Amino acid sequence: MQEGSDLVIKNVVPIASPVVNYLTYIQAYCGINWEIYDTEHLQGLFLSEEERNFMQACAVDLSFGDGSAASLTELLYFLPAYMFRENSKSFLEYFGCLEQCYESQTLSRLFEMYQDHINRLQEFIPSLLANRASLERDDVLCIIKQLSTIYKENFPKYMQFIWDKDKAIIKRTCDYISDIFAKGDIIGKWEKLTGFELLSDHYQLIIVPSLQFGPCANSLNYGVNIFPALTKHCTKHYFDHFISHEIGTHILKPHTLDKAPVSEENHRVYYIAFENLAKHFNMKILANEYQYELGEEYYEDSVFESIYQNLDVLANNDISSMYFIAIEQYKKLKS
Repeated sequence: MQEGSDLVIKNVVPIASPVVNYLTYIQAYCGINWEIYDTEHLQGLFLSEEERNFMQACAVDLSFGDGSAASLTELLYFLPAYMFRENSKSFLEYFGCLEQCYESQTLSRLFEMYQDHINRLQEFIPSLLANRASLERDDVLCIIKQLSTIYKENFPKYMQFIWDKDKAIIKRTCDYISDIFAKGDIIGKWEKLTGFELLSDHYQLIIVPSLQFGPCANSLNYGVNIFPALTKHCTKHYFDHFISHEIGTHILKPHTLDKAPVSEENHRVYYIAFENLAKHFNMKILANEYQYELGEEYYEDSVFESIYQNLDVLANNDISSMYFIAIEQYKKLKS
């Protein structure tokens, strides 16, 4: 860490974002990735049946979770969520731009208008929009245009009929998160323990009620994370330990996962090793006060817990090496 950097407290900042909530809600409303309930009152007020059916037909291309994303997820979720997370001004122009890309049969206008944002997001997700050639196929651009029209036309409806209810839930969640971290410097603890810095001057949590049945958290950049809201399905216990876990993933990522030769075929191994490394150090941060599982079936918590405990002697010297040694040991166990 740079000299004196530990004197500056980096805060956890929960926020309410209409855009990110809308982008999440419209997918959940269609049962993409996960499903929300109690939507009968919206029939005729939100998406039409035709629009919903079309989105559901695109579900495979819009899905994301467990560190991976489908072909259209970056254009229809992560990029607009990142760009308009704090200000929804010009949000609808983004989808208008995508409609125009179909007319010109190229994404050039998208890159011209939003290149600075794309560059910043690529710092965190180097592969962002790397599939440009496949996105510019006529049939794919046609789907992008149709989806963009749906997204553009239904945002005002979300703001009119749904946002106020979501906003009230978000406020309660923000208040609770602020209380958790009011007296402690959780980011400072992570930086001190690992010797690495969070590559941001604060940690922004975008609270989204409709994420409660979906992926636990979705990272947009160093210090920017989409997080579920406090509900009966996502209790206070979850916030007490998992926000710290996610902070850890953002601090560790440049020194572990970003250095890994990840491909589509081997993604899971590097990803679960990374998440379990964050869990291993998070237990130290929390002094083992909060026990939790990532999910044994997919993440194989118990396997990596044993590996990292045995490798703990390396932690003070080289966390990056610890990560890659753990992966090799895991591969040997599975061979």
